[in-house]
Amino acid sequence: MKLLLLSFLIVCLLPAAAQQQDTTLVSGKKNPGLIIGNLVDTASKAPVTYATVRLQLLSDTLQQKSVVSDRNGAFQLEKVAFGYYRLRVSAVGYQTLTLDSIHLREERYDFNLGDVKLGTTSSPLSEVIVYAEKPLIENTDGKITYNVGESALSNGSSTAEILKNMPLVSNDPNGKILLRGKEPKILIDDKPVELSTEQLQDLLESLPGGSIEKVELMLNPPPEYATEQGGVINIITKKGRIGWVGKTTLAIGSRNEGNLSGNVSYRNKAFSFTGIAGIAGSRMNGTSYSRRENRYTDSSNYLNTDGDYVNKALRPNLRLQVDMEMNKQNLLNAVYQGNLSDADNNSNTQYINLNDKQEVSKASTRNNVSASNNYTHALTFSYTHKGTNPAEKLRIIAGGNISNSTNNRTFYQQYLNADLTPSGNDSMQLQDSRNNNNGYNARIDYSKPVFNAGSSFTTGATFNHSRYHTQLDTRFLNETDSAFVTNEALSNNFIFAQDIFTIRAGVTIALPAEVKLIGGLQAEHTRFNFDFIRGNTRPVDNAYWNYLPNITLRKDFDKTLNASFVYRGSIRRPGMGELNPSVDYGDPYNIRYGNPYLDASLADNFDWNVSWIKGKYYINGSLGYNNVKDVFNSIRTLVEDGKTETTYKNISSRKEYESGIWGGLTISRALRINASVGYNYNVYDEAGKQLYNYRDGGSFISSFNYSYTPTSVLRFEGNARYNSYADPQGRSKSNISLNLGVQQKFFEKRLIVQLNVIDPFSTQKNTTYTYGSNFYQESYRSTVSRNFRVSFTYQLNRMVQKKISDKEMKAAIDRIKGS
Repeated sequence: MKLLLLSFLIVCLLPAAAQQQDTTLVSGKKNPGLIIGNLVDTASKAPVTYATVRLQLLSDTLQQKSVVSDRNGAFQLEKVAFGYYRLRVSAVGYQTLTLDSIHLREERYDFNLGDVKLGTTSSPLSEVIVYAEKPLIENTDGKITYNVGESALSNGSSTAEILKNMPLVSNDPNGKILLRGKEPKILIDDKPVELSTEQLQDLLESLPGGSIEKVELMLNPPPEYATEQGGVINIITKKGRIGWVGKTTLAIGSRNEGNLSGNVSYRNKAFSFTGIAGIAGSRMNGTSYSRRENRYTDSSNYLNTDGDYVNKALRPNLRLQVDMEMNKQNLLNAVYQGNLSDADNNSNTQYINLNDKQEVSKASTRNNVSASNNYTHALTFSYTHKGTNPAEKLRIIAGGNISNSTNNRTFYQQYLNADLTPSGNDSMQLQDSRNNNNGYNARIDYSKPVFNAGSSFTTGATFNHSRYHTQLDTRFLNETDSAFVTNEALSNNFIFAQDIFTIRAGVTIALPAEVKLIGGLQAEHTRFNFDFIRGNTRPVDNAYWNYLPNITLRKDFDKTLNASFVYRGSIRRPGMGELNPSVDYGDPYNIRYGNPYLDASLADNFDWNVSWIKGKYYINGSLGYNNVKDVFNSIRTLVEDGKTETTYKNISSRKEYESGIWGGLTISRALRINASVGYNYNVYDEAGKQLYNYRDGGSFISSFNYSYTPTSVLRFEGNARYNSYADPQGRSKSNISLNLGVQQKFFEKRLIVQLNVIDPFSTQKNTTYTYGSNFYQESYRSTVSRNFRVSFTYQLNRMVQKKISDKEMKAAIDRIKGS
């Protein structure tokens, strides 16, 4: 109720704060219109400087505005009233270019035309183009596309903030990005991103929203990624404008956090460069507790834990990207991504064991201190060849990465008497882990039009190699001689290597009545092995083939309504987090370790999707059924002495029933809202229910956000989310997370100041309920997420030159007279 009331008050009161809107110089009405673009020579790709850009109102051509492009070919027309317009560009030595008809209106009043290409005067005829705008939201071929680059207001946001406004995108309690409740494959410029969750978060937070052209959500991905159970999110970046552009951002939050980042880009003819660097620091505080009942044949006992923690982290990152267009058919790209992290964590926990009469049987306190450091360096190269038909394309991608991490942990446990006073007994353990990882990958994709318009053939192959070397040394303090002695049972040294090879082929056939049939088959060969240099786990070596088909039947009823039915086979492989057999001894009453014997999980996925996009609103719906085999999930079991063990197991099969609806509404030129709701229900087989007490359950995700932009320099945003996730042994749910922001631009929009109020009413809380075959546990974890954050973003150079010299103005006037 507080959330709804606050959102209502903000929306209602904002117009009063926006009375400083400009008034039009054209028609006396309010004038929010904004058009920007860059003039580029078609042949040389050089900027066309000091050209005349004239905007005419089609209903009254006497009403017009004129500007002159700057040294980098950029131009900006602002304070434009609603209506249909003609844009005419004239420059000495170039054909006059006319764009018809640009429609400024309430639901679309800001346009970024990107590169406007001018041809030379070799032809006596002027060029006239009927401008067909891209909608902010498109739904084509089962892919939802947000044309971020079409909005001139996207500058000042981060890519992470843009993703938070996407429907059905959420984060789990560990911060992992989810699409419709499952982990998606993240692509940047159609290339897979092979980063950890933390590294990916750093990258998305540092990547400016102004550098993004569009974001594609693929709930049912194309053939080359059809085997991904969680779908695909593809982030397409801009190449940048002609010349140098630089931006820097400083952000400080009341929650002991801050970051400093900067990005610079350069584009000249067929070459472009983008560099992004930043460093972020944070200090997170929180509390936790758990209440567990251990049930035995003839008795029960209890374990109560209460704790608090402080996590400190420093994360530098660097991203460099180079694009080279050798000619119109051949393009080269290289990307370097580097992420570092240095963290120090400290937690204190009290453990109280109770007998069946709720009396203290034993108690202790435990202090866990850890210091970790890791880095990742990744390099990717790609080559793209386009045929004479633009629909024919060959792309080759090759990359590699190296990473290293260390984690040194100290556990000090002090035992207490029944009255919780120190008994004088204690123990100390040390765990030092070192992980080295390297990998390389290659990918080739080819597509070619066949049969008729709209039909095509695709094929491709991939190879991915990864190698992990993990060493874990566990020691305990021998009080007799005060020396640390190695605990062989909790120490190991192993090498894990995995090779994945895939080959695929598919075809798209355009049928009559706007129907498309898409089909394909992917064959995958997986080989992995564990080589245990130290430890008591036997070696593991396995290899297998999988054959995964996919087929889609799609019908476009008109330009606004379409529906599709999809079947695809998919695979989910366990990662190192699930496979690593190293024992995590951080909680002596709940031992955690991975399972190197896990099998990959295969699924048959059936989806029905419908989309309706019209004018000011859009709405999408989906229904799905998945038959998942060899599901692997974390399972907790009660063992001796009141302790539990948590590891990963293949838990036979699961049936998933999915539904979702998401949509948006443009209420006015200034106010837009989006909302999404998704619900998944999981049903386990009877064997799992009887042997392990598995239970059916549903997961629920929801989001609501609005954007209110009364002027081109003032913006308000709000975002609210609620998630509840089910697993085989219970569920985990959060409270409502809330983020409210206001953004103001100063000094000709070069300085952006933004204030964010995060979780003003309640900090983030996650409660997990676990129902084991012989125990029940309720766990709670709260992070101090309430935060007041202010950020300053400064554009180092003018995006559009506002003032020109007298000499330049005279030359422009002469050109106008000559035209």
